[in-house]
Amino acid sequence: NKCKNTDFELTFLGIGAQKAGTTWLHKLLQKCRDISFPQEQKEVHFWDWHHRKGFEWYIRQFDFHSQKASSASEALRYGEITPCYAVLPEATIAELYKCFPKLKIIFVARDLVDRAWSAMIMELRDQTMGLSAGEFANGVTTGTDKNNNSNHANKRTKLSAAQLRRLEQQSSPSSQPDSYFMDRLRNATHDSRSNYAKHLSNWYKHFPSSSILLIDYREIESNPRDVLLKVAMHIGVEEEKANQFVTSLNDNEVGQRVNAATSSGSGASTVSSSTSSHQLLTQRPMLKKQMERYLQPYARDFNDMLKTKGYDWRLDDFSLKKEIL
Repeated sequence: NKCKNTDFELTFLGIGAQKAGTTWLHKLLQKCRDISFPQEQKEVHFWDWHHRKGFEWYIRQFDFHSQKASSASEALRYGEITPCYAVLPEATIAELYKCFPKLKIIFVARDLVDRAWSAMIMELRDQTMGLSAGEFANGVTTGTDKNNNSNHANKRTKLSAAQLRRLEQQSSPSSQPDSYFMDRLRNATHDSRSNYAKHLSNWYKHFPSSSILLIDYREIESNPRDVLLKVAMHIGVEEEKANQFVTSLNDNEVGQRVNAATSSGSGASTVSSSTSSHQLLTQRPMLKKQMERYLQPYARDFNDMLKTKGYDWRLDDFSLKKEIL
């Protein structure tokens, strides 16, 4: 109950999915005056990696004590987005509910094949920078791990043009056979993060359905302003203020995709980066078909959940019926 020894109230968590537009969401929600994110970086990882550091450490990430002195602090919605939270153990989810029963949850669901492919490409890139398979370079806030992160970034900036080209070749998906990617997909890290329904069911056991917002990743591309409005209001921003926030954003900001994991410095990339990643997979139809067969049960389970929760959209479940049509 240490979390209740303070008047800090965690309002929302973005829990995933990994490689599903959460960095884009974070960057734009930061522009809303009614929302307060951690000061240092997007992914705090308190509820999985840094829990032992204590709740006071967590509060400091939000600069809560200095903001508390402001008269506007009462209206702030405090929250963070760490995609790994989707797979938190049920005991941790129960603790979150005990501490913050009014907490709002946000989950963005991307096509399972596209998401896994994007994650494996990121992992392959990280391996060429010295990380072990399954260990991701982004999302660490403090301590030795953060220093290692900086070392990897510094290492890249110090490479010659020829070395950079060789690095890009080594991290290119074309450098690996189909069997490599299927082995990685079956690995516990990628398999678990692909099983949306299994992990979301743990969140639904403790939080009411009204507290959990599921977003179709495709809507970020087709109607990004509606997504931002929907999320802001779910968090608790008043409708008038939420509309003002969304209207204040220019088209370039809303249309930009940000991927912290693949950036070399600025963190920004355009929509085309995600499109080119998809194109790389379409050039390997046998691998794509194998991934679809493997992930099909997870897609169907999640679609069943969407139906049960009253959503009118579905993920592609890679069914033969669809192929015939």
